Amino acid sequence: MNPLVGTWELVAHEVPRADPEHRNPLGPRPLGQLIYTADGYMAVHYMAGDRPPLESENWRYATDEERLAAVRTYGGYSGRYTWLGDRVEHHVDASINPSWIGTTLVRLVDIDGADIVLHVGSGDPTEPPTPVLRWRRRG
Repeated sequence: MNPLVGTWELVAHEVPRADPEHRNPLGPRPLGQLIYTADGYMAVHYMAGDRPPLESENWRYATDEERLAAVRTYGGYSGRYTWLGDRVEHHVDASINPSWIGTTLVRLVDIDGADIVLHVGSGDPTEPPTPVLRWRRRG
């Protein structure tokens, strides 16, 4: 059985080895949703929980500064995935980061009770600091 299948809510996003100023890039209460389907599809959205609303309700009328601030505190992508037991491969079809489209992002996975913890990067201490995201099953 695949333990990833379901809908998950982001409860923590931190970069443990970063300096204190950059340890929680999405703030103390990040927002996000991660979905894995039984037929091999996934989608993820994650963002700072304290993002201010745009002056206009229509994204096209926002200032360049507003749009840049919104993008700096948001991430998201979708595609197919492969569960490998201790890690998951995300095969990216669409992303806010155009450089990720057509690539495979590998996430190391720890299952911790009702949570899954996804580690970005290999965990090699010689590499630059990378995020760790804790997700809690919804419903």
